[in-house]
Amino acid sequence: MAAHPSGKKKTTVAGVVIAILIGGYTMLRPQINEATGWNLPSISKHDTNRGGSGNSPGPTQVKPPSEAFAASNPDRGSGATGSSKTGSGGPLADRMSSAQSSSKQAGSASAGSDTSSASPGAAADSSLKYGLLQETSSNRYMSPAGLQYTPGSAEGHRLEHLKRHTADQPSRPGKHGVFDGGMEGALKSIDKAYENAKAEKRTTKQVDGNRTIYTVDMGKRVGYIGGREGNQRRKPMARRIRLVLEGNRVITAFPL
Repeated sequence: MAAHPSGKKKTTVAGVVIAILIGGYTMLRPQINEATGWNLPSISKHDTNRGGSGNSPGPTQVKPPSEAFAASNPDRGSGATGSSKTGSGGPLADRMSSAQSSSKQAGSASAGSDTSSASPGAAADSSLKYGLLQETSSNRYMSPAGLQYTPGSAEGHRLEHLKRHTADQPSRPGKHGVFDGGMEGALKSIDKAYENAKAEKRTTKQVDGNRTIYTVDMGKRVGYIGGREGNQRRKPMARRIRLVLEGNRVITAFPL
């Protein structure tokens, strides 16, 4: 009979400890769920009822955090926490893989569409001589500014004559004007000089019969002076263009 009070005291202490733990769990459960994303179960009054009849529900088992997290996140798959990162991935991984596949297919279709839409422009550019001149009739070409390049000159065509002014001729007596940028650079510079001449911008004009001679100061480098004299002077920079026209037909053009 002397052991009875001691056993009752132990039971009372255990009940107090359990009550403290349950109270602390109840208070901290919302913060834990919010911080970790878990779905820890709540403890109702009947969960703490250790007595009662045989029909009364027993204590609710509190799931470990790993099990509670897995229950609230079924897409993570089963097993220990972290196994979903190295495993097959489950339904969520399948959906992500499907989305990535669809995105790649859409990107491929978009790239194909861009290529097909760019093709007509590329074909149109390839039809232009030197990327600029439109053929208006057999062997006759027009520039974007409206200058015509036609058969003529000792070389057989005005374009062939102009081509001589895209490379130096060091042995040629006197000066030889050379455009920067090859034929494309020469054609662009001549078009710009023609536009400036029509606007009377830094331009002097002479008329010789049916030919008009423009000397246009371009305000920047357009080429250099070659030939014997230019090479003796170490190829000085050219800023002006001499443009000889019959109407809008180019007879010759070269840097000065």
